[in-house]
Amino acid sequence: MKNILHILKFEWKNLGRSATLKALLLVFFAAGIYGIYFGKFEVEKQTTRMAAVQEYEQQQFAELLKATTLDTTTAENKAKYQLAVSPTGVGWTKHFTYYVTNEAPPLAGLCLGQRDLFPVYYGFNVTDLARQVNVGELANPMKLLTGNFDLSYVFTFLLPLLLIALFYDLYAAEKEGGTLSLLQAQPVSLNTILWSKVLLRLFIVWGVGASLLTLGFLLQGISILDNLALFGQWLTAISAYTLLWAGLMAGIVALKRSSALSAMLGLGVWLIFTLITPALINLTVSNSTPLPNRSEVIHTVRNVNDQNWESAKSFVFDKFYQENPQYNQGDTTNFNKWYYASFTVLDEAANDQKAAFEQQVQKRNALLKKWEWLAPAAMVHEHLSTISDTNRASHLRFVQNMYAFHDKLQQVYYDKVFAEAQFGQQDLEQLQTMLAQ
Repeated sequence: MKNILHILKFEWKNLGRSATLKALLLVFFAAGIYGIYFGKFEVEKQTTRMAAVQEYEQQQFAELLKATTLDTTTAENKAKYQLAVSPTGVGWTKHFTYYVTNEAPPLAGLCLGQRDLFPVYYGFNVTDLARQVNVGELANPMKLLTGNFDLSYVFTFLLPLLLIALFYDLYAAEKEGGTLSLLQAQPVSLNTILWSKVLLRLFIVWGVGASLLTLGFLLQGISILDNLALFGQWLTAISAYTLLWAGLMAGIVALKRSSALSAMLGLGVWLIFTLITPALINLTVSNSTPLPNRSEVIHTVRNVNDQNWESAKSFVFDKFYQENPQYNQGDTTNFNKWYYASFTVLDEAANDQKAAFEQQVQKRNALLKKWEWLAPAAMVHEHLSTISDTNRASHLRFVQNMYAFHDKLQQVYYDKVFAEAQFGQQDLEQLQTMLAQ
């Protein structure tokens, strides 16, 4: 043990004199600081946009409530009043546009995950929701695992390069520098010396990683004490990932090749695990389970919409009343009722199509999950986004909440539409309460 401590002390002094090592650590640390501020900037930008639409929503609803108290003896005030109390304004002059926002979790700035790919808020009215929100294309599922240049990106893709730079010449530098024979003549075995060097470098990288993670929490205003479990999970993931790459580089060093060849082998492994393997996995999955095109949803909606308008009103009512018997009063002629019933029929058709697409996506994700261990960078990034609650599952929960909110809104509006009633001030205040929840 005494010999090992002596080796570690000597190697520490030796590394301290290395200008190259200092430059590498400085570059990596600078990249980490940039990643921290980039993530913070993105989250702040998203938060600002969400705050803006929420403020706009509140202002518009305040005007809606104010309109119910106007003197309706003038044509202008009467028009505002009718818009405020009429639930059938949607579609021509919209009664109201509602917004739901996906608030940023505490660690979103450290790992943006898929918050930079999916919308963080949706604006919609009570008509067909599927048409209003399903307008984007599904992206490459493996590409979705990488994300922007945040702190998780630095740890996932740049940390292995730092380890390669620190490990590649552990053995070759002694041999090429002519000091290998001196080391072999020491009472301590060469393997002990090399493993001591590995251990020291491993602790250095762990220390840099822990420092950057701590700075990430502090600079983004995240309380470590309040999020101690999440901090521990991040630190564990980074430490395990570091250990993986240290093990890979130790294996390359054990081949006892030249420093140039060891460096090339290390970079080759990095390219395979971070770029080539993910691309091959994605190509294989794409060939076996092609990704559905979301434009098919739009195409389905258009076909159903054309069919609704070209058919007799009873065609829509028969479908609508079958699923919504509480609104069936035998009326198959009222245009407003037909108009809103047609949107429900559109939603049901689009949702059936969307469910089929989602099953296909889930099938692809399951296949990717099966082989993701061959792409440790993507696997670790996905794990960090899961810890940070910024993965695809988080977005799907947000979408489900949005659909549930839309269902509640639709019930409020449809109760009025099919009863041929208007909103009162109390009704609007209840809607305002729903917005605040």
